[in-house]
Amino acid sequence: MTIYGECIGARDRLPVTISLLDGHECQLEVPVEACEIEGVMDLWIGAIGPLPVMAETSGERRYRARFREPLDDRIIAHFAHA
Repeated sequence: MTIYGECIGARDRLPVTISLLDGHECQLEVPVEACEIEGVMDLWIGAIGPLPVMAETSGERRYRARFREPLDDRIIAHFAHA
């Protein structure tokens, strides 16, 4: 499942590709030319958001985002068919 979204930090607004979405975390991938994203930020998953997350690096251009609050099961079910 690949979903398009956006991360909004204190200074940057970046498009991201979201995968491995579950109720507690997801994986983010940023475009090659984008700067690194880490720390507290807001994540938009499609048109759903802002969702507060803590992002940390997990490899080249890949980040793990942990949701501050668990996502509703209906959100997971909606994007499971993406």
